[in-house]
Amino acid sequence: MPFPHPTIGSCIGAYAPNEPGCRPADADRIDAKLASEGDGSPTQPAVQHMTEVRTTRLGGATSDWRHWQPKILPVWAVTILVLGLSTVALAVLDSQLGAPEGSLGLSWFGGSLTLGLGLCGTVLAVARSRRYVRFLLAFTTTVVGVLAAMGFILLSGQDSLASFDPFATPLLGASIAGCVALCLSLACFVPAVRRLLTHFLPMQPDDFVHAISVAWTVQVIAWVVLSFVPFNRPLLYVLYETDMDSLASSETATLVSLCSTLVWSIPAALLAIGFPLTRNLGCALRRLGLAQVRWRGLGIGVAIGIGLAVFIILAEQWIVSLVEQTGLPMTETELFEELASLPTSLIGAILLGLSAGTSEELLVRGVLQPRLGIVLANLVFAMAHGLQYGADGLLVVFLLGLLFGIVRLRLGLAPAIMAHAVYDIVLVVAYQWST
Repeated sequence: MPFPHPTIGSCIGAYAPNEPGCRPADADRIDAKLASEGDGSPTQPAVQHMTEVRTTRLGGATSDWRHWQPKILPVWAVTILVLGLSTVALAVLDSQLGAPEGSLGLSWFGGSLTLGLGLCGTVLAVARSRRYVRFLLAFTTTVVGVLAAMGFILLSGQDSLASFDPFATPLLGASIAGCVALCLSLACFVPAVRRLLTHFLPMQPDDFVHAISVAWTVQVIAWVVLSFVPFNRPLLYVLYETDMDSLASSETATLVSLCSTLVWSIPAALLAIGFPLTRNLGCALRRLGLAQVRWRGLGIGVAIGIGLAVFIILAEQWIVSLVEQTGLPMTETELFEELASLPTSLIGAILLGLSAGTSEELLVRGVLQPRLGIVLANLVFAMAHGLQYGADGLLVVFLLGLLFGIVRLRLGLAPAIMAHAVYDIVLVVAYQWST
């Protein structure tokens, strides 16, 4: 049924795209108040409320969110406070759990990064109705992109990080690639480019949140791919060999990191899609794909996870030999095992599977895939592993991500989480058995 006012449809879309019936958290209270002031008809309050929409160029359509401020500001303040205190507490705890002296205490990093991404989503939701926030975000994106390009160009001329020479001549090809990557990300702010992207991505060309999300995605993919260029190997390997002590950690500290990431990924995903600013909890769960969780879907997810793990174990050598023929940098097994500090107990394997399966699927398949599509969101998923895996590992991660994306699309997010978690658990248990 067509909407009686041209702004009503766009307003509902701002609350929860493709989710008919979703309303802001306090819509019932506002409608009751408006009904008591009007003639009491069921449509008049809705129309009056929905027409409080202010649309700006590159701002998208969003409701006037003044009604949410009493709820949002305490949530935002408490979240930032919890992030800061948890970061300090985990860093201190890491130093007491057997991490080598002089270590950076990286057990808190995963959870902090996860919740930080969630806070970025809240800032983006605010940016829809605040022009100065949009300007600051666009300016920050440009500055970060320029700094990343300069860093990559400078890094391309180095023989090693141990003998860093700031006056070394950078590689011409790397310099051109860095500039192209920066221009591609900034091109997402051009209206014509965004309209072109709508043919391939489920995005709205005049929505700032969609535009800057794609810009950030392009930057993440570009800089991780280009990080292989200077040393022809994952950058984390180079950093580890340069200063092993600072990146070292204990197995216990790794388990603490897994627990923190698992706990923080849930509020992070909710914040990233605009809860409680533009979506109530029900709409947020529908947006993530968690509105309905069925035992049948979970069972299918378990079966898919076991099947994928068995296939990868049997086909590992074939995949490695196939990728080796391309001459691309490969995963260095010994360095990877030292960096990963893989758990040696069944409880550790379960924690690793639940942490990786929940956090990665929530953020990639729950938050990003409905907006970026399966392929682009899966590229982000693969590049998130690009600092620790070579071409063989990234190929496997990308193919697995495509399958998890299809599971998310057909069955929902919970089966995708289950498939990912079971896959990781089976692989870690198989690794424990073999060693």
